[in-house]
Amino acid sequence: MRAFEILKKAISGILYPEGVTCALCGNELGKSSRYGLCPDCSVPFIVQRCEKCGTALMQSGRKYCDRCVGGKDGHEFVMARAPFPYARDCVKRLVWKLKYYNSPYCAKLMAEPMAELLRSLGWNADVIAYVPMHPKKLAKRRYNQSKLLAGHLSDLTGIPVADALIKTTYAKQSAASLGREDRRKLLDNTFAPSGGKSLKGKTVLLVDDVFTTGATADECAKALKAGIRPYVCHEHRRQDSYLRTGRRKGDQAAHAYARIVNG
Repeated sequence: MRAFEILKKAISGILYPEGVTCALCGNELGKSSRYGLCPDCSVPFIVQRCEKCGTALMQSGRKYCDRCVGGKDGHEFVMARAPFPYARDCVKRLVWKLKYYNSPYCAKLMAEPMAELLRSLGWNADVIAYVPMHPKKLAKRRYNQSKLLAGHLSDLTGIPVADALIKTTYAKQSAASLGREDRRKLLDNTFAPSGGKSLKGKTVLLVDDVFTTGATADECAKALKAGIRPYVCHEHRRQDSYLRTGRRKGDQAAHAYARIVNG
């Protein structure tokens, strides 16, 4: 009996080691902790969301947010999804820690709920793409957080990563503080196909850290489609987000991964 208790304690120590702390607040993680966050810093998944852009909806019974109702928003992608709402303080702090505080290890923590959401949706993809960063900006930050997310998501799902896009222009002004139309103007034609392996006929999952207005996702979807001939096309709100580009049917759209098919 004594030997069994020792073995049980040893296994528990491996699965739930002491001294491992929350990525945000530093509290010790317990057995119920997930994604490297303690219960106080954890946030539940978005349950009710816009069927098109994935925005969390506060009113029950709605299918679309105010922007997407009737498909009037005109996104280039098919459908977007994200595990968590960016409006929650813990989510925002985790994203900022990854992007601005030299904490690339946070990408692995963020990729875990993204993979869980992807599995729950039942989506299949042939390849993962990520939002590229201009070389000048990459030199300053030292890593592209979207590429890190894509890599960890690939490890968790087995879907290979493709360097499908490049950022062609460098903007000194950040898009983070801009409104919807100003973001679109700033990002217009700033992405291009990388010229690498053809994605013709492939279903592509485009990954980014935050989904705000969809301007970045739209421009990336346009660039992905521009690199394929012929074609029929179609990752938080502010959220960790997936992006899908696929076949269009009437006004139906979606955007959590991008599908590119032969014409």
